[in-house]
Amino acid sequence: MPQQDASSNNPAVMAYNAVLVLFDVLVFLVKAIYIVGKGVFEMAVLPPARDVSGDIVLITGAGHGMGKNLSLQYAALGTTVVCVDVNEKTNQETVTAIKSKGGKAFGYTCDVTNRQQVVDICKKIREQVGIVSILINNAGIMPTHPLLQQTENEIRKTFDINVLAHFWFIQSLLPDMIKQNRGHIVVLSSIAGMIGFKYLVPYCGTKFAVRGIMEALSEELRADPAKPNVKFTTIYPYMVDTGLCKRPYTRFPNLLKMVKPDDAAAAIIDAQRRGLIEASIPKYLLYLNTWFRNMPLRVGQEFGDLLDTGLQSDLQTAAPNAGVKMYNLVILIIDIVAMLVRWIYHTLESFYRLVVPPAADTVHTDIVLITGAGHGMGRCMALQYAQLGATVVCVDINEKMNADTVATIRQQRGNAFGYVCDVTNRQQIIETAQQIRQEVGTVTILVNNAGIMPTHPLLQQTEPEIRKTFEINVMAHFWLLQSYLPGMLEKNRGYIVAMSSVAGLCGLNNLVPYCGSKFAVRGIMEALAEELRQDARNPNIKFTTVYPYMVDTGLCKRPHMRFPNLMRLVKPEEAAAAIIDGQRRGLVDVSIPKYLLYLNTIIRVFPIKVGTLLRDFLDSGVESDL
Repeated sequence: MPQQDASSNNPAVMAYNAVLVLFDVLVFLVKAIYIVGKGVFEMAVLPPARDVSGDIVLITGAGHGMGKNLSLQYAALGTTVVCVDVNEKTNQETVTAIKSKGGKAFGYTCDVTNRQQVVDICKKIREQVGIVSILINNAGIMPTHPLLQQTENEIRKTFDINVLAHFWFIQSLLPDMIKQNRGHIVVLSSIAGMIGFKYLVPYCGTKFAVRGIMEALSEELRADPAKPNVKFTTIYPYMVDTGLCKRPYTRFPNLLKMVKPDDAAAAIIDAQRRGLIEASIPKYLLYLNTWFRNMPLRVGQEFGDLLDTGLQSDLQTAAPNAGVKMYNLVILIIDIVAMLVRWIYHTLESFYRLVVPPAADTVHTDIVLITGAGHGMGRCMALQYAQLGATVVCVDINEKMNADTVATIRQQRGNAFGYVCDVTNRQQIIETAQQIRQEVGTVTILVNNAGIMPTHPLLQQTEPEIRKTFEINVMAHFWLLQSYLPGMLEKNRGYIVAMSSVAGLCGLNNLVPYCGSKFAVRGIMEALAEELRQDARNPNIKFTTVYPYMVDTGLCKRPHMRFPNLMRLVKPEEAAAAIIDGQRRGLVDVSIPKYLLYLNTIIRVFPIKVGTLLRDFLDSGVESDL
């Protein structure tokens, strides 16, 4: 923790600082009121749409679907369009269609998962076309089936296209935007980037990750002393009729009909031209999501059950509830009344639980597996679980440190086993899981704790750093879940605990890939919980996602904070105790300290710039480790 100057104990200095803080609070309130008022006004009167006829726009996935529609519509506005797609034939068709209408277009074939190809193509575009001023990261895929049926190749490809490709294009094109002090980056998230859906666990993880990347990158550039004029827009479309959603169903087809690609493209371009930070298609989804995020979880689930919309598995040949569901008016009224009654019950229950939390389960009969158990929070959790009587399985890549944790537990007469495993290696995880089941038993509590945090600007992060961040912080979750969840389902009892972060709640400077990885963990946990909630077997599996503030484990190398008493570094022992308490009480979300979760939820109700003001006032984060 930063050392405090001796003069800070001087009464005169303390009084002066108190006056400064009070002044800053007043300025914050005045600015917040202005921003809220402006936000309300702009809901009725949108900002003017700027002219894009002088821009060069690069669109990935331009050969089909929304990418093709975006290309045609931008060209119609006089924009020079750079079409990028892995499919040379369909990409050329888009270019030809634009030129046949008198537009200006260039086509480039590129595998967006290959960073070197992206770098080379962007260099060629600069030489042959000019500096790209609008980047639209549109390319994406959507495997649609249960997590336990998704292959390693499917999951990796989903993240390579839907997430990592964003980094390669941003790192290639953003420097020129900053240099010319003009640019706009648009990314396609999804309604699955706002809430979790069954059969879309990896996809939801990718679309939550995109949110985190954009929030963190916009914050990083906002903190840049040069104040570059680069804007960001994140789009959350509902299901678009491009063929990506193969087996959609909805109870209310007129209310939640599939969006036409033409309409989606028009809405995206309009949002970009007006400089909107976020936009959903249709518009009301963003407001609806914000509203339900401030309600108890069960209230949102009840509403989702009423709407009954989503996707069937693309591996099933038939399903009894596939297609459109139609209900008569009487049944609909009964369903709405029943939902409202349950809403009231769940709301009252949540207020009651604020005062009287659920009872803590015992864990003395559980086998708990903790990744990263050799040090930091992992070690503290291992020791504390052992003290509660649980059998602890310690997993770490560092054999010496892991063995030390096991030895310490055994010295305290606890029951512990140690296994060396590289959590980025799926085959190692599978083999270790088989060994643990034979030698120890069925794991009933899985704590996905291992993580890394490179801390410097995105443009200084290397490809190996970014890939390693996602391999450890995200992909390892999939391999561990696929290895241990079947045993829990067989036993009909299990707990899954995942470490997200305060950086999984809001974007932070110097942490763009890390924020993306921690937002991804949120999406994975929400989607998997929803997938099992709708499982006909009704399995007794509980989920807890943890959002710690900076923990004093050495991961945060250069922290800074304006109010160290309010937002001090959390001790690893305290964090471990809070995590275990949250798991034992069956809490879905746990932040450390507790108020951060409530603060984030409340701030999300207000315009985004109010949250920015609050971050500036608190002035807390990490400096670049370079």
